[in-house]
Amino acid sequence: MSRPLITTVGCCTSTTARIAVTAKHGLSHARLAFRSGEGCFQERTLRLTQPVGSSFLQGSFELEGLAASSTVEYAVAVSASEDGLPSLAYLSDSKLGRFRLLPPPGQPLRIGLVSCNGGHTVNDHDRRHAMWKRLGEVVSAGEVDLLLHVGDQVYADHIREAWQLADLDDHLAPENEEAMQRLREAFRTLYCDTWQRPELASVLGSVPSMMMWDDHDIFDGWGSHDEVTPADRAFFEAARTTFEEFQARLNPPAFSDSYGFGWVSNGIGLLVLDARTHRSWKDQTVIGRRQWAEMDAWLEAQACAGLKRLYVVTGVPPLHAKVAAASRLLEKLGMTAYLGDVRDSWMAPNNAEELRKLLNRLFEFRKCSPCTEVTLLSGDVHVGTTARLRSRVPFHKRSDLDQPEITQVVSSGIGSEPPSGFIRKVVELGIGSEAVDMYQDLFTGRLLELPGNPDGRVLFRRNFAVLDLGAAGKGGWDPDLNLRVRYFAEGLARPIEQTLLAL
Repeated sequence: MSRPLITTVGCCTSTTARIAVTAKHGLSHARLAFRSGEGCFQERTLRLTQPVGSSFLQGSFELEGLAASSTVEYAVAVSASEDGLPSLAYLSDSKLGRFRLLPPPGQPLRIGLVSCNGGHTVNDHDRRHAMWKRLGEVVSAGEVDLLLHVGDQVYADHIREAWQLADLDDHLAPENEEAMQRLREAFRTLYCDTWQRPELASVLGSVPSMMMWDDHDIFDGWGSHDEVTPADRAFFEAARTTFEEFQARLNPPAFSDSYGFGWVSNGIGLLVLDARTHRSWKDQTVIGRRQWAEMDAWLEAQACAGLKRLYVVTGVPPLHAKVAAASRLLEKLGMTAYLGDVRDSWMAPNNAEELRKLLNRLFEFRKCSPCTEVTLLSGDVHVGTTARLRSRVPFHKRSDLDQPEITQVVSSGIGSEPPSGFIRKVVELGIGSEAVDMYQDLFTGRLLELPGNPDGRVLFRRNFAVLDLGAAGKGGWDPDLNLRVRYFAEGLARPIEQTLLAL
C-alpha cells in the first residue's frame, strides 16, 4: 500500500475538515478512510490532479457532517488506479492519523504560532527538527486547536542562488515556459523534501493548519530590493504557483488579488494579511490598494459581530528594532547583506506610510468594537517577543480616560537559529531600553519583559508559542479576557509564560 508524500490537515470547523494530499508521479487516485468520534469508518475516493510539467499530484478531501468537536481518525492510500486502492476495511485497520476538530462555540481556540522553518541551517542533525518534535508533543497532549504558520514555511534561497551560479538568470523570465516548468518543479521538490521530515509530517497531519508566506518562501528579501528583474519576477511567479499548491489550499477563501483572508470562529477573528504579493520598496507598498480595501470591508463587517479577540497576522512584526539606528550601523560597517532585512521592517522609511495605515485601521477598529481586544501576530525575526503598542491619536480613544493600546506577539523561528555574535548585538542595540517611536510620535511601542527568560525582553532561542484565552484549568473564556502566551524554547525544560492583560 502506497501512502501520499505529504498529508496536511487544513482549515476545519467543529463539524468539517479538509485533508490535503500530495503524491508522487503515477499515483493518481487516493482513498481516505475516516471516522469522527465513535462513528463507523467511511471512505472517500479522489482523482488527484497533476499540474502541467509536474511530477507530483495533489488533491483535497472535504469532509462535512462530522461529529461535533470530535477526534477524527483517518488513513490515506494512493494508487495508479482506483482498482489498486486498498479496501475500506484494510485501510481502517492500518496505522491511523488523528486530529481534533475545533472546540464548541463557547470555548476559545488555543492557537499555536510558528514561523521560520530554517532547520536546514543547523549543523547538528539531532537539533535540526527538535522544536518540531516538541511541538508534536504539545499537539498530542491536546493543547493546540489551530496552528498558524506565519511565514518562511520553506527556504527557497538556495534555488535562487543555484540558478545565479549557473548563469541561468539571463534566460529566465515568466514568459519562458520551459524554464518556468523547471523552476516550479524545484519549488515542489523543496516542499516535499522539507515537509516529509517525520517531525514535521507528524504535526502537519495531526492539527488543523493555516499558512501565509513571507520572503523565504520566494527568496530572501523579495519586494525589498531597488529593482525587480525578469528573473526575480520569474521566481516570484514560480513561488506563487507552488504556494497555492501546498499552502494556500489549506486556508479559508482568500481576498480577490492577494492571499490574505479573514476568518471567524469561537468568538475570535483572524485577519491574515499577505505582505509579500504586492510588496515593492520602490513603490512604497506592502499590502496593496485592493487588499487594503478588502481588509477595510472585512473589519467593518466584524465591528458589530461581538468578537472577543481579533488576531492580525502580519508576518514581519510592526514593532521590533529601531530601524534607522540599525540601518546606519550596518551601512557604516559595510554589512549591506543585512539591509534587505532592515527594509522588510514596517518602520523602514519606504514602509512607514503603510505602517501608519495599518495601525490607524486597527486602533479605529478597537474603538468601533469596544468589546474586542486586538493582538498582532508575527514571525520573521528569529526571536520571541511580546509588546504593547500605543496610539496618541485623540480620535482613537474610547473615552476621555482611555489610553489606546493593542498587543503584539512574535514567535520565530521554529527551525532557524536566533541572531548571535555581532548581529545579536545590533539587534539589542536597535531594541534599546525605552519605548520606540513607530510613526511621527503618533504611535509608540515597547517590548515587555518575558518572565523567566534569561535574556529579559527578547527570547534568543528557537521557539514556538501557544496562545490561550481560556480560563486556567477550566472550560470557557478567561473571565477578564486576558491572553496567556506560552513560549516553548529550545534548551528550557518549561515554557516561558506571560499573561497579556486585557484593557
